[in-house]
Amino acid sequence: MGASMRLGAYTCVLEKGSKSFDAYKSAKISERHRHRYEFNNAYRQQLTQKGLMIAGINPERELVEIVEIKDHPWFVGCQFHPEFKSKPDFAHPLFKGFIAAALNYVK
Repeated sequence: MGASMRLGAYTCVLEKGSKSFDAYKSAKISERHRHRYEFNNAYRQQLTQKGLMIAGINPERELVEIVEIKDHPWFVGCQFHPEFKSKPDFAHPLFKGFIAAALNYVK
């Protein structure tokens, strides 16, 4: 079963203006994977027409890495494991963004 496993670090190019781009403050990131899941690109146009934003793409294979819903305070879904790079005293950018959105939402 190892042939289909995405394991290790992969490059992701972020869409400017996305919540993810704002969280990372960078257009190109590298994140770690350990899974066999992929976004089905056959539904990409249909989903984006209904409001799903493709916020991050792996440029080598055109795989969707991050999706968002623009009008939601913080709907960010990713294929990688942000917890692999998060520490108690140095939170991952997506975790920081989530907390900031939650704090802003309750105000």
